[in-house]
Amino acid sequence: MTIPAGTLVPRDARDFGSYQLLAKLATGGMAEIYLARPQSTSVAGAKDVMVLKRILPHLAEDEHFVQMFRDEADLASKLVHRNVCHVQSFGQFGGTWFIAMEYLHGVPLSRMMTRLSKAQKMLDYRVVAGIITQACEGLHAAHEARDSQGNLLGVVHRDVSPPNIMVTGDGLVKLLDFGIAKARGANSRTRTGTVKGKNAYMSPEQILGKPLDRRSDVFALAVVMYEMLAIRRLFHRDSDFLTFKAITEEPIPEIRDRRADVPAGMRAALVQAMARDPNGRFDTAQAFGNAIKNSVATLGGPASPAELARLLMTDFGDEMASRDEILKAADDPGAAPVSITVPPPRPTPMPPPVPLPATSGEMQGSTGRTKAPTGPLTPVPSMIVGAPGTGKVQMVDLDQVLDLSADVGADSWMADDGTNLLAAHRWKSLRNTMIGLAVIGVLIGAIVLVVQYLGSRATPKTQVLSSAPADAAVRQPIHDIPIDADTKEHDDIIALSKFGFYSLTSNSKTTVFVDDKNIGETPLTRLPLKPGPHTVKAVGPKNKSKIIKITIIGGQDTDSGSIDW
Repeated sequence: MTIPAGTLVPRDARDFGSYQLLAKLATGGMAEIYLARPQSTSVAGAKDVMVLKRILPHLAEDEHFVQMFRDEADLASKLVHRNVCHVQSFGQFGGTWFIAMEYLHGVPLSRMMTRLSKAQKMLDYRVVAGIITQACEGLHAAHEARDSQGNLLGVVHRDVSPPNIMVTGDGLVKLLDFGIAKARGANSRTRTGTVKGKNAYMSPEQILGKPLDRRSDVFALAVVMYEMLAIRRLFHRDSDFLTFKAITEEPIPEIRDRRADVPAGMRAALVQAMARDPNGRFDTAQAFGNAIKNSVATLGGPASPAELARLLMTDFGDEMASRDEILKAADDPGAAPVSITVPPPRPTPMPPPVPLPATSGEMQGSTGRTKAPTGPLTPVPSMIVGAPGTGKVQMVDLDQVLDLSADVGADSWMADDGTNLLAAHRWKSLRNTMIGLAVIGVLIGAIVLVVQYLGSRATPKTQVLSSAPADAAVRQPIHDIPIDADTKEHDDIIALSKFGFYSLTSNSKTTVFVDDKNIGETPLTRLPLKPGPHTVKAVGPKNKSKIIKITIIGGQDTDSGSIDW
């Protein structure tokens, strides 16, 4: 049964071994994510629920994906820290592998940033410091993970990005998704050359195929911090190549051009963490976090978990309430399997920048340095402010280019270490240019031939193509078509130019579809097709399939060779 994301699971389909599936939360490239509960739970409640991540059915027999899934579970089970999402179990049921992990009641950072962009608001820099310093603690714990002999595992997350950072209802920040993390001794390898997911947060060395260490994650987290301060994408461009080029070559915009109230120490920490040369960065995520703490130490310090919790309840209460509705509906015996949706944000007037309470010292706001008030935190209504000095923010719509709120738990795949992604995309661009020039050359040649043919029609012909039926003619190579001197018609030439020929073989029984039409089984020899682009789908053993894009040229053969399943 296929259940859409954001939908309750029907009660007759909830049993999954020792778990009950309550609602589908998301579907990624490798797995689907469910809200679940142990079957043995006697008392229903939010504290009993968990998240169950199971591999997609069509990948269950793929040893590569299964091994990568097992690596993720094995690695994540070794990472026990309050700022890392905890994996509780790993197993198999009904031929499907799954990971059970703790349920985080909160809002992903990507969703927070998207809503702030739409509302033209910014996060106070103390809030940014509070979230990033906790993320640094979680990253440092992962980087310091050791095996049973006490040796460093050499973990590199490789996908630190807003969707993989969650702010929970109690103000804790959690790192998610170690699905593509690398550790020494991991059994699986990512597929060479594939690049999917959030590549605008890759480090330069990751793009250039150089060896990675923990400093690569420091760079990615610094990019996240920059975007939290600016509520604007830093390296995202319209194509992968332009994104990679921006990360590795283009000047990094000055953060104070977008956020003038950033403290000098915070700016310095950000600049160091985003150094393109890993040797210029902080050696550890912990050092990066300490630098951020020191930068706001006299301005109230990083926002505490209690302040972050109040931020979520004040400014993202509807997001939290929508997650509560899922739990309530799952416990309601009479609830129908209807879609659970997130309500739209309530329209609110743009507030002026609000100085936040500080424990000591002064705090720099948009109007200069203001004496920080003391006392309880309750009088401050929100930790979200307008753009310094203007009351608004002139930024791109993050919902168009940071539409990652549905990515929680989704899987990302990166290229093998050693793959220079920038060079690969440069070669791809050059290849496409060469193909384009070749096509133009073919078209020019075809035009010349047509002109010559039309000119030759003005003189008597001594030889013309056979007047055999068109269906028979198009199944022969041009040079094999017999010449009949007695034929006066040129229709055969016209008919021939309206077709090209396509061939395909395979080492196993393969069904071939051309433009969604079942053509038959391989071997396919000189199938006549109309000139132009076509999509060939080959379906082999175990319903494995391959898509082949071809371009047919009139009167010419196109051969895709043999498919090895």
